[in-house]
Amino acid sequence: MVRRIALVVAAGTLAVAGAASAKTESHSVDVTLSTPTVVGGQRIPAGDYRLSWAGDSSPVHVSIEEGSRVVATVDAKVEPREPSPDEELISRTLKDGSRALEEVRPAHHKTALVFPIS
Repeated sequence: MVRRIALVVAAGTLAVAGAASAKTESHSVDVTLSTPTVVGGQRIPAGDYRLSWAGDSSPVHVSIEEGSRVVATVDAKVEPREPSPDEELISRTLKDGSRALEEVRPAHHKTALVFPIS
């Protein structure tokens, strides 16, 4: 009987340890948009923002925050890239003249956030 209880406690401890190690890593990067920019189909005014997401596999949900306020939530793909020493924002001018953010490459990361262009 004592042996059976010890096995149940050991199994429970392993299950908790496994769940803790499976925790998804959170990421964030601060960006400055110098002009109004379309990000994942949503128009974001010029300003300073924090982009936050969890995980390293696609798709991810990216929160665009201005201070403590979430101004938009968009989906993005996570794709491999060569690490860069600085943050890089890659954008494109659309046919209507507006700017659309295509990629965010966080400094020293081996991945980039890739946003759909609509």
